[in-house]
Amino acid sequence: MIGYIRLEILRLVRNGGYLMMSLVMPVGMYLTFAGGGPDQKSLAQSMVGAAAFGALGVVITNGTGIAEDRALGWLRQLRLTPLSPVQVVVARGAVATCLAILPITVIGLIGAFYRGVELSAGTWVAMFFLLWIGIAPLAMLGIGIGYLFKAQLAQIAGTVTYLGLTLLGGLLLPIDNFPSWAQEVSRATPVFRYAQLSWSAADSAAPAASGLGVLAVWTALLAVFAAFAYRRGGRRA
Repeated sequence: MIGYIRLEILRLVRNGGYLMMSLVMPVGMYLTFAGGGPDQKSLAQSMVGAAAFGALGVVITNGTGIAEDRALGWLRQLRLTPLSPVQVVVARGAVATCLAILPITVIGLIGAFYRGVELSAGTWVAMFFLLWIGIAPLAMLGIGIGYLFKAQLAQIAGTVTYLGLTLLGGLLLPIDNFPSWAQEVSRATPVFRYAQLSWSAADSAAPAASGLGVLAVWTALLAVFAAFAYRRGGRRA
């Protein structure tokens, strides 16, 4: 499975356009209007939201690439290898999670050297780690979209999902500005709970147990969704 992960990463790295597009929108949004307020807490929270936005874009966009691979017969080729469906899904999730490191790192550097975010070394490490590892369940969502839909529909579904979860999850606009009912809905989303991990770390606070519970439930549900989509996509490949 390690060899397959390496192969998929190399395929995507060679596609320079894909990597650049994964940075254009989050960096542009962060530089234009998501910089945060004058205090350090607001600056750090805005940076985390922008980094989470970029990571989410990478893992959701990954679904379009999967759908395109299916159209080219790549899924049929995989079924001739010893890899099990679970191994394929886990490997694609690992690849998407690794690619999310790029926008997280770039947004972090902009936050530190341009926006003036000042945090301790330990806080920087904790935030980076949580932004990286916490995106894994949402990577399952992107994989599921890729295996469930054809390429054009996967692109549309991915874009709608990306923008919808960004707005509902409060990545670029604090949910305190939402109506009370919308705040409750937002707190139930995996995107809000994902970003909350690093928001808490930036504030030197432990993650809320309720948030971890919600994220754990979503992780299980989205993993099942990805496995179901892989099997269904395989029958239609």
